[in-house]
Amino acid sequence: MTEPLHIGRALFAPRGLVMLAAAWIFCSWISIFGFRPPAQPQAASYSPSVHLLFIMLAVGVSIAWPLLRLSGRPSRSPVLQACFDGLALFVLLQVVIWPLRLVTNWTLARAIAVDASLAASVLTTAAVVAAVHGRASPRASTAAMAVAVLLTAAPSIAVAAGLADGVRIVAPGGGARGALMNALIALSGPTLVAQFTTPVPLDPVPAENAVIFKAFALATTLWAVVLAMRLFRPLAVASDERFDPPT
Repeated sequence: MTEPLHIGRALFAPRGLVMLAAAWIFCSWISIFGFRPPAQPQAASYSPSVHLLFIMLAVGVSIAWPLLRLSGRPSRSPVLQACFDGLALFVLLQVVIWPLRLVTNWTLARAIAVDASLAASVLTTAAVVAAVHGRASPRASTAAMAVAVLLTAAPSIAVAAGLADGVRIVAPGGGARGALMNALIALSGPTLVAQFTTPVPLDPVPAENAVIFKAFALATTLWAVVLAMRLFRPLAVASDERFDPPT
């Protein structure tokens, strides 16, 4: 017998999420690279495609993941479930990042920066999912989906609104507009990853490293808020002792 949708699911291994993420990676790869190699298979030929591929992966982390989780049944263990999901996605992404060093001119420091930017994106999105995945309210889920989309598009929205001069990392001393853009980039997974996957064979500059640290700081702040919500305001999930089979 099928349980009501408002009954929270027990903690389960995210096998379905991993399969869908792998399909996302495969489809992104095929749509960008195709089946035929470039006429001149050099690092310069692959770099623009690799840049676009990582933007697509970050879009999957920042938008597709929360839309998938929050459109389903709530979880009785939203924090642990978000951690399991995020860890599974991050491990899967390692299979993409490090082999691509063979076809790019990234230095080791730049590859680590790419990895760190994806890790920060996973942490930020996991916090958004954990904050709402335990609620049986469709309005809360819809609001969280909207927040995920707005965080992704925030740098472009700021430029369109005239609050910033461009979607790029601003060096220290750039004033309030520069600080605002750096903060928005740190919260936007695809924009953050795009800053480090450009075809530039150089180590990240201090301003870029500072944005990564800011991204982790903001993600940590979001997680602190989520944990405070769990401690001081129990999530509205119906109590049920039965366990769902993993899917």
